[in-house]
Amino acid sequence: MPETTSLFNKIAKHYDSLNTFFSFGMDKIWRKKLVEQIRGSSLILDIATGTGEVALETVKKLQNSEVIGIDPSGQMLRFAKKKCESIKKITLVQGYAENLPFRNDEFDAITIAFGIRNTVNPLESLREMNRVLKPGGKVAILEFTIPKNKVFAPVYLFYFKKFLPFIGSFFGNKKEYKYLSDSTSEFPQREKFLKILKEAQFMPQESVELMIGTVIIYTGIKK
Repeated sequence: MPETTSLFNKIAKHYDSLNTFFSFGMDKIWRKKLVEQIRGSSLILDIATGTGEVALETVKKLQNSEVIGIDPSGQMLRFAKKKCESIKKITLVQGYAENLPFRNDEFDAITIAFGIRNTVNPLESLREMNRVLKPGGKVAILEFTIPKNKVFAPVYLFYFKKFLPFIGSFFGNKKEYKYLSDSTSEFPQREKFLKILKEAQFMPQESVELMIGTVIIYTGIKK
């Protein structure tokens, strides 16, 4: 995957509103489902934290939790800081998934929503996640995927590849949203991604598919 920091800097201003629009408001439910996967965790790292939506959902749902959110995009973090400035349980850091600035065996759990496919090196990013997780710690990854249904899949791909960039063009971000849609179809799907999780020394758990298989939550336990 190409370096995407500048891309997210460009779309940061409209990122939250367009996510809600494109997902028909389901993005909020997806984040809740993601956080449910790490119940019982205290110190959580949220990678590709963006504007802080997953971090906010985490401290809301897991009352004894603290979250460190990390993202390479300065613009995304600028919006995140506005939303999280009054919440002491959230700390925001600028950095990359491939080179996490944290100690070995530090976190109880890691979340990443719609970010693993945008890392420069997904396998190296997963290995870094494994390094900073405590033994037995859990990674929960929310990502788009291509539905298995042969009737619905072409409709979904048309929506993702044509409609999303078209709407994005009204905000001056057609090229950026075309990349985001293309990257979904190019990213390893289901069993192929689970193999990458195993290569990064995680034990994959049962995946959770949402919204007719257009969204998936992968989970893995550090060996």
